[in-house]
Amino acid sequence: MGTLASWVVLAAVMGQSSAPYVRSRVSPGDETTQCLYWTQTRVTYQQSTVGNPKATNHTEFDAITRSFQSWQDIFASCGNLTLAEGARVNSRTVGYNRSGDNINLILFRGRACREVVDASDACFTQDTCANTYDCWDDSDGTIAITLTTYDERTGIVYDSDISFNAARFNFTTGNAGPCGIVATPDCVDTDVQNTATHEVGHFVGLDHTLATGSTMNPSAPPGETSKRNIDPGSRSFVCAAYPKGSASQPCFPVPGSNGNGVDEGDDDGCTAAAGGLAVLPLLAAASLLARRRRGGR
Repeated sequence: MGTLASWVVLAAVMGQSSAPYVRSRVSPGDETTQCLYWTQTRVTYQQSTVGNPKATNHTEFDAITRSFQSWQDIFASCGNLTLAEGARVNSRTVGYNRSGDNINLILFRGRACREVVDASDACFTQDTCANTYDCWDDSDGTIAITLTTYDERTGIVYDSDISFNAARFNFTTGNAGPCGIVATPDCVDTDVQNTATHEVGHFVGLDHTLATGSTMNPSAPPGETSKRNIDPGSRSFVCAAYPKGSASQPCFPVPGSNGNGVDEGDDDGCTAAAGGLAVLPLLAAASLLARRRRGGR
């Protein structure tokens, strides 16, 4: 895909917070609901063996590893969670299987569902096209999306998967500055590490913020690499939500728990929500905060 022009970042007209960090919630944006957080001490993620189907040198694998490592460095300093990379897998299925094995999968979708799936297919209403046909089923303007499954009562995360929109975006891993009308070797179009570092923020429980310079700003212009470096606000989230030597912290005491987020009750059901990074034109800016949600499972 060529260079995109005339893209803008949506301002605070939609009421989104400019706090140093914003935690993801059971009901997105509703501060009266529980925050999302992991209670495990070790979370393993795995990349799909396919990588980016549009790439030839497959440097995207290392870029994603670096993104997770940048967060892991913070966790090692002041947090209680270990983000570990597992072996690459052949799976192309995102989401949570209540009765089966689950992995936290990182993958690229190289084609748009609406271009390869008949419009009458029931998968569009059932929200199953992506897994059934291995295609991108979110908006064209969304660069990547993180699908997180969590307990809707406690906010405890069970599973999180990251999908990249390679159907619409030209993902690069270079360092030579933004690509122009004529691309040059090692130029930056939609940077993999920039995108992945943002998505890993969602993975560990962060929502978007409009804070200046935040890794969790909700959009990214072509050529951007600044999100590769995690900002101080997002760093402080790790120390506060996942304090070293202590239990992971919910935003409110969890009913039926010991008060620190360690659930001692039964599972009341789970829900999935998605957060992602977008590049949007001015006329589409109103969709920036849209959140794809699925009912309890």
